[in-house]
Amino acid sequence: MSKQRTLFSFFTKSPPLSSRGGKPGPEAVAAPASAKKDDISPRQAVKENGSGACKLRRSPPKRPRTTAAASTSPFFTKGGKAARKEVASSRTAAPSQACDFVPGDVVWAKLEGYPWWPSLVYNHPTTNEYLRGKGKSLRIHVQFFDDPPTRGWVSVKYAKKYTGLDSKEVQRGGVYFSGKPEIQRAMVEADRAHQKSREKRLELAVCTEPSEPEDEDDNVEEDVEMEVGDQSTVSEEDKENKSGEDKENNGEEDKENNSEEEIRPRKRSSRAVRSASVKAKRRRVVVESDSEAESSEDEFKPDQQEGSSDECSSGVDEKDISEPEIETDPESPVKTPFKRKRGVAAAPAPPVAKSTSISPPEAPRRPALLSTGTKSRLSAFSAPDSFECQAAGSTSGSPSPTAVWDHERLEWLKPGRRKDGKRRREGDPDYDGSTLYVPEDFLSKCTPGMRRWWELKSLMLDTVIFYKVGKFYELYHMDAVCAVGELGLTYMKGSWAHSGFPEIAFGRFSDALVQKGYKVGRVEQTETPEMMEARCRATAHPTKFDRVVRREVCRIITKGTQTYSVLDGNSSESCSNYLLCLKEAPACCGNDAVPGHCRSYGVCFVDTSMGKFHVGQFVDDRHCSRLRMLVAHHVPVQVLVEKGNPSAETRKVLKGCLFSALQEALQAGAQFWDARKTLKVLAEEGYFSEGEREALGSSLPPALRGMVSETDSLGLTPGEDWELALSALGACIFYLQRCLVDQELLSMGNFEVYVPVDVVGEGPAGGHIRSGQRLVLDGVTLTNLEVLRNGTTGSREGTLLEQLDRCCTYFGKRLLKQWLCAPLCDPAAIEDRLHAVEDLMAAPGPAAEMLELLKKVPDLERLLSRIHSLGSPLKSNDHPDSRAVLYEETTYSKKKIADFLSALEGFKVFQELLRVVEPSVAGFKSKLLKQILSLKGTGTDGLFPDLSAELQRWGMAFDQQKARNTGVITPKAGFDPDYDRALADIKETDAGLQEYLEKQRKRLACRAIVYWGSGRNRFQLEVPESMADHHVPEEYELKSTKKGFKRYWTKAIERLLEAMSSAEERRDAALQDCMRRLFYNFDRNYKDWQAAVDCIAVLDVLLSLMHYSQSGEGSMCRPVVSYDADRTQPFLELKGSRHPCILKTFLGDFIPNDVVIGHKGAKDLENGHGDQQASCLLVTGPNMGGKSTLMRQVGLLVIMAQMGCYVPAESCKFSPVDRVFTRLGASDRIMSGESTFFVELSETSSILQHATHHSLVLLDELGRGTATYDGTAIASAVVKELAENTKCRTLFSTHYHSLVEDFSHSSAVSLGHMACMVENECDDPSQETITFLYKFIDGACPKSYGFNAARLANIPEEIIQKGHKKAEEFEKTTVSLRLFKEICSLFEDADVNLLKLQPVLKKIAKI
Repeated sequence: MSKQRTLFSFFTKSPPLSSRGGKPGPEAVAAPASAKKDDISPRQAVKENGSGACKLRRSPPKRPRTTAAASTSPFFTKGGKAARKEVASSRTAAPSQACDFVPGDVVWAKLEGYPWWPSLVYNHPTTNEYLRGKGKSLRIHVQFFDDPPTRGWVSVKYAKKYTGLDSKEVQRGGVYFSGKPEIQRAMVEADRAHQKSREKRLELAVCTEPSEPEDEDDNVEEDVEMEVGDQSTVSEEDKENKSGEDKENNGEEDKENNSEEEIRPRKRSSRAVRSASVKAKRRRVVVESDSEAESSEDEFKPDQQEGSSDECSSGVDEKDISEPEIETDPESPVKTPFKRKRGVAAAPAPPVAKSTSISPPEAPRRPALLSTGTKSRLSAFSAPDSFECQAAGSTSGSPSPTAVWDHERLEWLKPGRRKDGKRRREGDPDYDGSTLYVPEDFLSKCTPGMRRWWELKSLMLDTVIFYKVGKFYELYHMDAVCAVGELGLTYMKGSWAHSGFPEIAFGRFSDALVQKGYKVGRVEQTETPEMMEARCRATAHPTKFDRVVRREVCRIITKGTQTYSVLDGNSSESCSNYLLCLKEAPACCGNDAVPGHCRSYGVCFVDTSMGKFHVGQFVDDRHCSRLRMLVAHHVPVQVLVEKGNPSAETRKVLKGCLFSALQEALQAGAQFWDARKTLKVLAEEGYFSEGEREALGSSLPPALRGMVSETDSLGLTPGEDWELALSALGACIFYLQRCLVDQELLSMGNFEVYVPVDVVGEGPAGGHIRSGQRLVLDGVTLTNLEVLRNGTTGSREGTLLEQLDRCCTYFGKRLLKQWLCAPLCDPAAIEDRLHAVEDLMAAPGPAAEMLELLKKVPDLERLLSRIHSLGSPLKSNDHPDSRAVLYEETTYSKKKIADFLSALEGFKVFQELLRVVEPSVAGFKSKLLKQILSLKGTGTDGLFPDLSAELQRWGMAFDQQKARNTGVITPKAGFDPDYDRALADIKETDAGLQEYLEKQRKRLACRAIVYWGSGRNRFQLEVPESMADHHVPEEYELKSTKKGFKRYWTKAIERLLEAMSSAEERRDAALQDCMRRLFYNFDRNYKDWQAAVDCIAVLDVLLSLMHYSQSGEGSMCRPVVSYDADRTQPFLELKGSRHPCILKTFLGDFIPNDVVIGHKGAKDLENGHGDQQASCLLVTGPNMGGKSTLMRQVGLLVIMAQMGCYVPAESCKFSPVDRVFTRLGASDRIMSGESTFFVELSETSSILQHATHHSLVLLDELGRGTATYDGTAIASAVVKELAENTKCRTLFSTHYHSLVEDFSHSSAVSLGHMACMVENECDDPSQETITFLYKFIDGACPKSYGFNAARLANIPEEIIQKGHKKAEEFEKTTVSLRLFKEICSLFEDADVNLLKLQPVLKKIAKI
């Protein structure tokens, strides 16, 4: 059993790299106490040294414990004894740790293995103390804000100051962020407590239930087991180890006490007792699977006192890691401790006496030996004995404080000296940073297991490898350093970096690294030790490198390629995470275009969690408008480009718009394929060789078929204008192949052609709104209007999406986002959606029932993709995952079945939903609503597929409850033909055997003849010996005997046994592949399942719009959209409109406003412009008066109206808008190297180029980024162009009052301002009182009242006074110049007289 130890003996806590020599080992800490006080009891030791002194009796909660070993394993390195000495000599006393908190403080607290939780520090209810322990064992007593409240002792290092809900650490990406409602509720409670006084907070401490350590105290006898072995039977190896341990401990004592002579005799006497007790003291490690606690942030923290094993995480028996015996709330921060199960083969531990001393027995018993069968079963969970993890001849152990890890000493691995897989140095332009050259002489010195790791690492240098060893994932060298720093894992002993965790925790740890931007590679064992031995026996001359279990890369996970398999766990986000592949080429934009300023893009982006590909190619302008719109609508988390391909402008866009996305460059040709290679690979790999496409004679999906040349019947020549798109698709396929998910995703054949939203259908539009056209919202507009994310924190808070999103399903939320990014333009379609919202509002009963039913529906889009992956025959044939040895296979099988049954239940909910709404469908006015709620073929153009027959068939396919409990699917009769045939053959053969037995009984005239045997020796005829001696026929062949009986076989029995064995093998094979074939058969109806999901997604969004339309505060109105193709002037009329995202202001209720553009208003009639309707509205007003809010309000209401939603206004009338442009706020783009004014002009340039007669333009203070004269001139020219030439609806806010004067008499421009009330207006600005009325009225505002804003911003009064004087001087100078110009112009007139000069002279007199 010495070589069958558990993984946890490897998980001894090594100190961090910067201070490895400063942390004492468990033996070093315990040695002085044992040497000096070996005759006292543990209870006395507690009294003298504190509660943490007795390590045998007490341990922190939820810490895994197992058999301790004293040496670093020779399984990894050679020279283990020397390493042990080095480990012992490098340890010193641990520094103490102070506590900064007192009772009444609100903190973030964390039990090891659980999420951060808002908590309250308070005194223990019985001991009246809030601190326990010393140094690094110091713990603090807290009450968790839970329901009901719970309490516990947490380590001081896991207690952090609570800073409130608004802190960055609580937001997405922060340390304390959690999407779980339990923790969010706890944060709200903590926030309330945080605002109270300390005395009031302490009144919240009401929990008096015992915490976990207190529960353990009551059950010490069950947690500690003692077994003392007979020293006379100890092997020579054990004696050597003991000797090494004694030397190690004595060396430590020599440092601490400087009296080696006195300590050594007593140390040896106490060591025997402690060694025996520590060996026996084992604690079971309970690791929750992701299916049970998907959002848990458990950390695997090995115990400090564990040693290393003889194997690299060799097998742990199933009993050591098992499911919890006691059900607890998975979200609670305080858990019920679990007790270790006693093994059957282990000797029972004697009870721990509660006396004052514990002394070793005088006649120790011999430890129980493991049977051969048990050893054999254990060996199945372990790595081979020959696997070592260091180069031969190297030593192990913890390095000295100034030393570095072993891999950091390798010259060829140091930065600047690395070479890639083709031996190119880092300075080479073709250097591939994802590969590494590992010298062959180094590999030849490595052990077989570590050689394989380095071979894989040389191909995946940029990937963190989770390397399967037995039942655990190990991380070595630089990967271990990364895991310890990012995941909080613990180093194992040794001079080389090494850490790991159990298989069941893969999803949790891999997702944590992936979300931080790392690539994670999962390497599995693809054969068992028995299979390895069989392979070696079949090899003529196996080497030492053959005698290690085969391991293969089964998956590489990146942020853009997550598929959320059963090992990965479920996604907690509803949004899509896209992988974008991009290729660029120069393009011609027309005769007037500047050469090199236009470009073509080929794009392919995919959401790997759903397997949906979008492939397209388009021409873009110099501002990359369409590319910016693409990345705003479909936000990628990872971008792939060709090395040297993107232009500098494109790189700036990617860097500025996608600063948080991972960007990776692929080598041209080899990795980023051209169009021809892409088509060739698609044809050769056979991704689309199944189903209807094969029957139609084409292997490509329809979307891709249109990109192939019509003259090429083989489909290997790209079509015109599709080379870039197919090349981008090739890069995507290559990357998915590298990540080993290409088969499961491409075989779905789910492809769509991507067409930019602003590309109108074929044929000239003629300036009219076309059917199917969408409202274009580019990335700048989505950002400025805060449609999807706010500009402060980047979250959904305060956005239009947050206001409208009342969806119950994840696929509904995704569709709502698509509708928001591309609202409708067709008036008929807008009216139909508004009819749908009205219909649902008119049927409140069915609508409420539907909402309740939709809350039960899982994310069916992702489940359908997962079921396809599990049932794919391509993946089951040659994918490495099909060969992987998974020790939690039963757990994974249960998760697969649970997902499948969850999908079935979701579709059953759809059927129930249709039954609920069926009586109301006939009365609906909306054609869309009727279509999605009516079955196909019912005469109403229904789109919902009839799923009743399929659901009934699947409901009868197998025993669902049994499958859920066992993880095994046994099909019922009639469902699986192969299984049914095998069962029929078994039954038929069994009947033949019984018939043959009856014939033999009659033949021998003996009813006592029966069949005997098992396995391959079954069906032997057992004949009484008295009968056998005289009546046995000649064809009987004697097989075995028993006292009083003889057993025979015949040729007929052999034939029947062979038939039985064959049928049983076919039955077992059918059962083994039954789950995959079941998923495959379900996936064959993918189109119907997906069509049902699409219909319900539309219903969910319409219900969400209905909910908002009913529950919005204040008056809500149905928009009235009118469009006449012959009408030349678009218009917008809003009465009593409010901002949809600002329900209240700091002054009270939001003040509604009227906005009229392009319509006959009062001002037009007064000025005699009744026939001219101004399309441009020039907005002025005081600083902070609400101009920008008004402009954003108008833009958001137009988006909502064209989505088909009610708007917060008394009335809303408009003609459709084809595009909304915004130029709001002032900001630069540092990442792109663009100044504030350049950004303003770039956005304005895009508006002037793309705005049409039907556009809505919102321009806020254009020109403020440059000199006043330049800014005024540019602003004036832009207003003139938009108002007189483009004639689109425009809101232009400005503080340039000269601009207002220039256009005050223009018929194309009307004036409006945000009203304010000024009291005590005088020359002294400090005496003025400005009251903002936030009301939009006609006319121009005389001043901007900038000094009022300065005073509100607490600018010093003397600076304001100086500025006011300077402003008066500027104003006088400006007025004087204007009057001088006016006089000059008057004197140029020959008819000038005093009467004409008099007004000007009066103005001069005032100055």
